Formats: sequence, C-alpha cells, structure tokens
Amino acid sequence: MRVQRFLTTPIAALSIALAIAFLAAVACGGTAPAEQTTPSDSGTSGSGSAATTSGDSGTTTGSSDSGSSGGAAQPAATRVPPTPRPTVAPDATPTPLPAALPTEVIANPVTKDAYPDAQYGGILRRGGYFDPAHYDLMQVSSVSNSFKQMMVLNNLLRYNPLDGGKTIIPDIATNWEVSEDGTTWTFPLRENVMFHTGEIMDADDVAASWSRVIDPPPGVVSARKGLYTPFGASIEVIDPLTVQFSFEKAPPLNYGLNLFALEWHGIFEKGFLEENNYDLKRNGADAPSTGAFRFLEHQEGEVWKNERFPDYWNEGLPYLDEVWTYPLGNSTTRSAALLAGNVEYSQTIDPAAFEILQNDDRYEAQPFSSYSYLAVWINTDREPWNDPRVRKALWLALDRDAIHEVVGEWLYGYKGGTGWTFQDQAFQLPQAEIDTRMVFDRPAAEAEAKRLMAEAGYADGIKNVDLMQRDPNSAHWTAAAQVAQLEFQRILGIESEIRPVASAVWFEELANRNFDLTVGGIASPFIDPSAYMNSFYRCGGGENHSNYCNPEFDAIMEKVDTEPDFDKRYALVQEAAKILDADPPTVEYWYNRTLGAWRTCVHGIEGKHGALVHNLDRMDTVWMDDECRQ
Repeated sequence: MRVQRFLTTPIAALSIALAIAFLAAVACGGTAPAEQTTPSDSGTSGSGSAATTSGDSGTTTGSSDSGSSGGAAQPAATRVPPTPRPTVAPDATPTPLPAALPTEVIANPVTKDAYPDAQYGGILRRGGYFDPAHYDLMQVSSVSNSFKQMMVLNNLLRYNPLDGGKTIIPDIATNWEVSEDGTTWTFPLRENVMFHTGEIMDADDVAASWSRVIDPPPGVVSARKGLYTPFGASIEVIDPLTVQFSFEKAPPLNYGLNLFALEWHGIFEKGFLEENNYDLKRNGADAPSTGAFRFLEHQEGEVWKNERFPDYWNEGLPYLDEVWTYPLGNSTTRSAALLAGNVEYSQTIDPAAFEILQNDDRYEAQPFSSYSYLAVWINTDREPWNDPRVRKALWLALDRDAIHEVVGEWLYGYKGGTGWTFQDQAFQLPQAEIDTRMVFDRPAAEAEAKRLMAEAGYADGIKNVDLMQRDPNSAHWTAAAQVAQLEFQRILGIESEIRPVASAVWFEELANRNFDLTVGGIASPFIDPSAYMNSFYRCGGGENHSNYCNPEFDAIMEKVDTEPDFDKRYALVQEAAKILDADPPTVEYWYNRTLGAWRTCVHGIEGKHGALVHNLDRMDTVWMDDECRQ
C-alpha cells in the first residue's frame, strides 16, 4: 500500500525512470567517459554546463561550451560486465572505520611533493548538490555549501587528506601546545599567509573568525557552537602570530583536536567580518579567505567555479587550475553524469550505480564515513508536540524497516531506532540488544503508540498538521515524507499535509520554528557522542531543530563530555540514550553512508575514512593525468 502510493508520485517515477535508463545504457555497453573540453570565458552564462537538473524532474542535459575545443579521442575501454541492479536495496555493511575519533597527530605532510608524479593543470568537474541556501558555511550543516566552499578556506588544524582523514595535521597553525590541565590551547601561526585580496593574515583575523564560531553576535547562527559551549571556550590574541583558547572545563584531547580541525570553520579578514556584522550569508562566497582555491563565480542552477590561488602559502599547491561543481540534485543524476563522462567525480551516488562502478576498472568507488542523520523533527515549541507521550508515539509509529527499504532506492545507510548512537562505532549497542527494542516489534510498537496517544488525550488523532518536507527535487525526501504521513495517519490518526520546500527555505523555516513536523537531514560534525549528541539534543544545541530541552539529559552529557575512561563513558552514553528513548526529540529513521566515485585518471582522492564526509573537500592534493585532461 505504502509503496504503491509512493511509486505513483511524479518525481519518484521520473527518478526511477532515469535510473533504469542509464543502467540499461551501461548494461548495453555504454560509452567511454566524455573528453574534457577547454572551457570558454568563465563569465559566459552557462559555460561548461556538464549536467544540470532541469526543473523538478531531476533529469540531466549534457552540453559543452560552444567555444571550446576537444582533445584527442580517448581510447576505448574494456568494460567488466556490470553487477545486475539489486531488487532490494542493499544493507550498509561494516567497513574499516575508526571506532572513535582520529587521534594520531603528525607533522604536516601536505606539500607539493606529496605526489612526486603529480601533473599540474586541468579542470576537475564534480557532480555536486543543489545551490546553497546562502553563502555562510559556518551557519549551515549542508553539503550544498561544504562541497563547494571548503576548498577556499584554511583552519588552525586539518584532517590529513593523504590518509583519508585518519590523522590530524597542522594547517595555518604551525603546531600547538596544550597546558597540563588541558584548559589552555596555544596555536603559533604561519608567517606570510596571504588572503585572496593580497592582505597578510594575523592573529586578529583568526580571533575574529573564531569568535563568531564560539560566541556569535545576535542574529548569527553558529551551527556547531554546541560543540564548544559545554567546555566554556574563549579566544584571545597573544601576539600577532599567536592565538590562545581557554576552556573553563578541559575537553578530552582527541575531542579538542577535532574541534580545531573541522573544515566548516575558515579564517577571514577581520575587517570584512566587521563590515558584514559577522554574517556572511549574503557575501560569503567571495569573502577574503586563505585557501588553496579562491571563488571564481557562481552561475545559479548551472555551475560553481573555484580557481587556483597563485599566492597560496603552501608553495606548489594546488595542482589543479580550477574545480567546477555542478548542482545535480539527487544521487541518480550524479550517478548518470559520472557514467556519461560529464564529470570526473561524484559524491553521493546511488547504490545500484555504486555496484556498477566497483566492477568497472575506469572508476574508483568507495563508501565514505559520513553519518548524515535523517529524521522527522518535532516542533516542541507547539502543542501537542511538547508532550513527551505524543513524541514517543510518533517515534514508535514509524516502521524503520519499511522506510529503510524505500529510501534505500537512492541512499546507502543504516536504519534508525537503534539506540541514538552511530552504527559501526564504539558506542553502538550490541546487535542483540538492538534486535529486542520495541520499535522493531511492530505489533507491540503500534499498540504502545496508540496507548500513549490516548493517555495524552489524543485517542482520536490530531488534524491539520503541517508536515514540512525538505527538497521536493530529491525523491528520497519525498518517499520518506509519504511513508511518515501514511504511518502517522494509519496508526495515530494524525492527519497531515505535506509541504515541500526547497532546501534554502527549509533551513529558514527551521530557524523561524515554522512547522509542526518536518522531514530532513543534517550531519554529525565528527564521530563522538559529545559531538553529535550535544549538537542534536542538548538545550540550545546548534542543530537541535526540535528545540528539545531535557535538563536530565544535559546533566548526563556533562559527565560524558569529561569522562576519560571508555567503559564508564560508554555506560554514561547509554544512560543518556535511555532518556532519549523515553522522551524522544526526533524520529530518526536513517544514518547515511555516502558513496563516492571518481575516474581513475583523477589522483589524490584517498577517500574519507576518519574525518566525516563534510570534510576533506579542500582539493589541494588532487591532480589529473593526461587521460582526464584531454
């Protein structure tokens, strides 16, 4: 019943039709990847549009620059027979991932000699995501921003791109010192780091950039402020080339290293920040920063272009001339663009295409450690959603196995309801305990959900509910919203109207608290319960979109944040999770693993296996050989 209704929606039908079309083409032999052409003047409207979404259909159209000249014909490739498309979405399987945070610290290995055979030049074309809602990377948790903007930035530390983020290395800080009690972190800065304007960076710029992260002015949202707030962070300038962070409560060493390595937070000119009241939503695209690339142009709906910064402080990097990112709105269109040769790299491809690419020696395909978090958020500012019984009823009513099967058509990941911690990680419940959770005993879960609604005074259901849905162009959001709507109505008598909104509008509506329920997704900053549980569920957390607040939960998290013993910390995390079980802030239904793929003529992409997927997009160590640059 649910699947039938879902499959009859126009966007779902079009997405499935496109998937079948490109898979059929590949099965019949397909074509070799298209040659890369030299771009015409970057200011020409629509130039270089490799594959763009057309309206709401999610279809792709291929085009090249009218003034471009092609290279020599690419040799024909011998294709390995593809794996047939699975009839059931594959489950995410455990892959080698760190059990917790990247912890090893090494000297900076990122130099022009990191790849002795690297070739300079070329334009890397990437299949990306929709246009961003605005241009301030700090104020969002959206890959629509991070995939395009992180490469123009530097931070104090960074995840090592040469090992997929398994280690942390210096960036614009030359090193760091931590006091014996862990409350003072000192960062000496590199000399002569140049902004894209030609000005030289100093400690005042670093302090201004970081002050808006840990203590933003009114009207500015720091999406990851909740990572720092529990520890009482502040920053001061020691001298022109030294900054120092002080903490009221010492963060664990590994946690602290990751706080300063997150690539969401870049360094900008202090004067520019002051001119814009520390809010870069409008002017953030070309805000003066220090990264290996600088912003070139954004043709809305067409392409985002970054170009090599010739005065980058790390001499000899980057290797590429430009990086173009196309706003391909869903996993099917990104997969099609890569298979058609219109891009060299796509992130978040669909599971069926991933299987094909793994069996084609012209491509490298890997699952990344991403852990985006998909859920139904519940507006606790409104009645009856402020009643824990109603929220618990919603949490029990959604069939996680059913929604996993449907959403798995486009995404690859783990089902929700498994205990509020990320799967395949150190704090996950044992599978035997997960299997006994009531939410997976559907008759018992539905009966208890109905009982809770009756106890709360809503035995006859709730009418006129606003169910906001993120991004109508992505079929997996549409499918999830329809499953939730049907299950809530069938079991609980909740009558809702789905209100699809663009991603840009979705983030604004969240900030304005203008919804009853909403289907969407955000991302964990890094792999640690103190990171995601504080951000998602703590009072005032940066990504606590339900505005949930439970003092008992916060009190347990205070202990989680500082407990050094793993076994004791594990027990505290499970204690906190039990509070969420009884008083759910969201209805989490999916923990995503991003599937990435690129042509083997692209080098220097080592995957994302320590840092999460919203990092390691700096592209400064990526290069292409002659096959890609033709």
